[in-house]
Amino acid sequence: MSARVPPFVSVIVPTYRRPALLRRLLLSLVAQDWPRDRYEVIVVHRPGDEESARAFETLARGGPMALRRLTLDVVGPGRKRQHGADHARGAILAFIDDDCEATPGWIAAGVAGISDGLALVQGRTLPHPGQPRRLLEKTISVTGATPYFETCNIFYDAGVFRAVGGFPAAFVDRWYGEDTALGWTVRLAGHRTGYAEAALVHHEVFAISVREWLLAPRTMRHWPALVRDFPALRRELFLGLFLTRLTAAFDLLAVGLLLAPLHAGFLAFALPYVALRFVDRGRLRNPLHLVARLVFGLPRAAVLAWVLLRESVRARSPVL
Repeated sequence: MSARVPPFVSVIVPTYRRPALLRRLLLSLVAQDWPRDRYEVIVVHRPGDEESARAFETLARGGPMALRRLTLDVVGPGRKRQHGADHARGAILAFIDDDCEATPGWIAAGVAGISDGLALVQGRTLPHPGQPRRLLEKTISVTGATPYFETCNIFYDAGVFRAVGGFPAAFVDRWYGEDTALGWTVRLAGHRTGYAEAALVHHEVFAISVREWLLAPRTMRHWPALVRDFPALRRELFLGLFLTRLTAAFDLLAVGLLLAPLHAGFLAFALPYVALRFVDRGRLRNPLHLVARLVFGLPRAAVLAWVLLRESVRARSPVL
């Protein structure tokens, strides 16, 4: 009796002018412990992005598995992911970003979840261990199943992906949100979704400016529209209304500040926010760092509150 042939996997990578990061990712994909004739890597970039093209071509010459390069004249990554999926040959679609580095067992772990009957498998994503952590930084950490279905590290059964129409048209051209919309489309269609801890990738740790750090919450602007279009998402919200416990606590703090001129006792409304900032330490342990995060985090929290309020009005779907 012949051994079962492993499923063919299409790894899809949107990129734009990150040649060094793209090369690092491609090298990690070349090093996968998956049969070389059972997967392909599809890189999608904009026309004129010669830096990405050169990084790709350097590795494509005589590569051990299929490396394919496509061009698409769009700005955001969502449409590039869809374009790559439209040209993919695999029974399984694996999405990863150019600022990630896959560990050798990444494909095998994701495929194992799909082979167990899951339509969607989220992988584990951690900040790159070889890079310093910064007070102001941009990176991604996914240590369990999330309602966001981040496409920096996720696997889809290709048949299910195509059956639901791929990335929903209402979100595919937006910056952020198309991955969440697709994940919920799959889940609400009755398919099983899951998480594979062994499907590990490491994400770049970017140093960012104060301005970039303050404006980062704008990436959450699509949540009111997502909750409107996928009402089941509201179950993921704190009390069905607030994005998180922290946003609820900040809103309470804001109300307290507005009412403080009437009575100083309303300043007590700030206590839940302060308490959460100290209880949820994250990677910070120094008390002075926690105080600094509390103080300097207030403008960032205000940006998020304003973005959510504005978009809630536009979408007629409250998420605060």
